Amino acid sequence: MDRDTKGLAVVARSERIRENDRMLTLFSPSLGIVKVISYGARKSIRCVRAPLYTEGVFSISLSRSSSWSLKDIDVISTHDYLSEDLEKNMAASLFSEIVISGRDASAELYSLYTSALDALEFYNSENVVISFIVHAMKLLGLSGDYEICPVCQRAFREDEILGFSDTEGVAVCSECDTMSGSLILPPNARRFIQRTLSLSLKDSMDLHTSAEQRHRIFRYMLRSLSLSFPGKLESLEHGIWEL
Repeated sequence: MDRDTKGLAVVARSERIRENDRMLTLFSPSLGIVKVISYGARKSIRCVRAPLYTEGVFSISLSRSSSWSLKDIDVISTHDYLSEDLEKNMAASLFSEIVISGRDASAELYSLYTSALDALEFYNSENVVISFIVHAMKLLGLSGDYEICPVCQRAFREDEILGFSDTEGVAVCSECDTMSGSLILPPNARRFIQRTLSLSLKDSMDLHTSAEQRHRIFRYMLRSLSLSFPGKLESLEHGIWEL
């Protein structure tokens, strides 16, 4: 990148580093995943403010010490509603952990991430979490297609209950299950996930299922994510959700 540059980005993480300064982790399809210092972010009313989950066009500058600093931002959305609801905030935190740890700043993942943040304002957070995990894991190459067993390559039967391989981190047929049936995916739930995967995140919000079924799928996605993702996710280990 040039010494002074700008690009569309979201503040995916914000950490206090000094009394008045913050270290922002920007997630951007053009800038990549980059750490930027926001000087005076906690004190001066004249400083450029970029709260967590702010989306906009960020102008950043590279100092002689090779650290990036925030110069300006044209705000698109602050997503401030996320701070008003604990479960929505935890969902956004999980999304951020996944995109930062995944080290994939593709336009597709950026669009998915920002769509999920937007969707949390209007939709049930469990629905958004399910759809985000399904799509993100597929984009990151960490899930199967729920049609063919990734281990033995056998096509799943329509009425088949899937198991899980904790060594491969994917849903598998019963013969390839390494967890003795402790994490299963029934046929109806699998069809819901397949349908979710075939739609955009926004369109998948219109899929209907019972609250009980949705919660079961939600817990399945969180449990499978904890076994599939190549790294610890603090939102799962120390968050509000029971796995």
